[in-house]
Amino acid sequence: MRPDRTLGEVFDDVAEAYDEVREGYSTEIVARAVDRGRLGPGARVLEIGCGTGKLTELLTDLGLKIDAVDPGARMIAAARRRVGLLDNVTFHVGRFEVADLPLEAYDAVFSATAFHWLNPKVSWRKVASHLKPGGLLALLQHTSVHDERSTEAEAGFRALLQEYAPSVAATWPPPRDLETLLAGAKQRSDNASQVWDWVMQDGRHGLAHEEAARLFEAVELEAVVTDAERTADELMAHFRTTSLYFQIEPDKRRAFEEDDRRLIEAGGGIVHFSAAIVLMTAIRSGQTEVDA
Repeated sequence: MRPDRTLGEVFDDVAEAYDEVREGYSTEIVARAVDRGRLGPGARVLEIGCGTGKLTELLTDLGLKIDAVDPGARMIAAARRRVGLLDNVTFHVGRFEVADLPLEAYDAVFSATAFHWLNPKVSWRKVASHLKPGGLLALLQHTSVHDERSTEAEAGFRALLQEYAPSVAATWPPPRDLETLLAGAKQRSDNASQVWDWVMQDGRHGLAHEEAARLFEAVELEAVVTDAERTADELMAHFRTTSLYFQIEPDKRRAFEEDDRRLIEAGGGIVHFSAAIVLMTAIRSGQTEVDA
């Protein structure tokens, strides 16, 4: 079941909170993508869904020349505050699917925690059309991985979701272990869109598109896993910036939060879990011509 793509635009209403509580991206994982794309200072990069600029900042620090696109005006305002007035970044307010950008002009396209909100009937082809042949596509995503320490908290959260939003709970999958995530990606590595669809919970976002197999090659996936812990307050603040929160009926959200807080406090007040930053890279095929 694919969620409504317009859910990707609700974050603009909570841009400041999003900037405050959402995790950034490690310099380690970004450096790996830059190395794979052989990107040096001055390389031209397109960033899709730049949000409040957490990845943008890392890319500008590397001296890359960036066009950053996001549909949220508040998000871009926050990104501008983050990076300041720099000559090497230009922001564009609007949806990527209709953005007027130069063809075969970019050495790389980056997108962090955003690509799943694009229309896959447009996104894979349009990305390829803006990349130079041999150019890099780098997608990043935060995801939970299975951790025995958080099993009880996850079960309680899922039970509440079933009570307050059963239709959402039916499509909300449990976290997988890292080995399963990587093995599934390897099995699908002949098509970048199928790999990313797998990363984003195997069909839940409907990202797979047959055409992507001929547009991109040399697909690789890796993940950096860290241990984390959050208090009830921290978890609630993060939850309010997620698409899941906005899929719960507005008049039920407060009660949901109160019940979830009680569960967390009953379990000691802190949830321990494992989190991963996943990186998929692919290269635009030089053998295939692409029309926008």
